[in-house]
Order: sequence, then C-alpha cells, then structure tokens
Amino acid sequence: MKKTTLSSLILLLLLACDVNHTPKNAAISEKEVTTCIEQFFEALANGDSLLLKQTLSKDFYMFEHDEIWNTDSLLALMSATLGRKWSVNEERITIIDNTGHISYFNQGIIPPDRSWLESALVVKENGSTKVVFLHSTKLYLK
Repeated sequence: MKKTTLSSLILLLLLACDVNHTPKNAAISEKEVTTCIEQFFEALANGDSLLLKQTLSKDFYMFEHDEIWNTDSLLALMSATLGRKWSVNEERITIIDNTGHISYFNQGIIPPDRSWLESALVVKENGSTKVVFLHSTKLYLK
C-alpha cells in the first residue's frame, strides 16, 4: 500500500510540474510563415545582412537560376538586390506542427519585368521562425 501511495504521489508531482510546460518547438502559424518570408525580401531589398541572417536557418539552401545558394552566397549577392521590391501573391500555406510550407507567385515591382513561382519551408524553433529551404523558378514574361 505504501509503495502504491508513494508511486501515485510521485506521478502526481511529475504531472503537476509539467502543467505549465511549453513545448520547445511550438506550432507555427500562417502569419509567422508569411512574416518570415516578408522579412527575407525586406532584408534583400534593404541590404540588411543582420535581418537576412535572422530569417535563415544555419543550414539554409535555395535553388534558383540553376544554382544552389546558401546564406553566404545570398549575402554576397545583396548589393545587387538593393532597392528591389517584390509582391508576394496567391499564397498557399500548409502547417504541420512547427513547420510551414508556403508557395506563392512573386511579382517583381522594381524592376517590374521579373516574376517567379516560389516555395519555401519555414520552421519555428525556440520561438524563432527561419527559412530552411527556398525554391525559385523564374517566369519569363512575353
């Protein structure tokens, strides 16, 4: 009887301690996914290397223009993207736990003659959202 009571008490204490426990990787929201993508483009347009690093995971990679890009190659490209503006449209977002997948039509505003079909994988870890992967297919306007 004493063992059962003691075991029950220990179990009760363990459960009570876990009541206010927040999972390390809480679910991501659609808003967090779109905000992360917006910050990615904002960083490129403004040459903000700190913001770009904050929006990309440590193992980020990207497929675009028949190349594989990473954080370092994007940072090297930033001078060519200064002042550019993009409009992300027709977003489709799928959420599974702490991971969001977004696909969208990306229309260049400055310069206006460029557009892409893109998709990205965004993960929320320790309260921060990061782009893990981005795929971009340039559309050639006629």
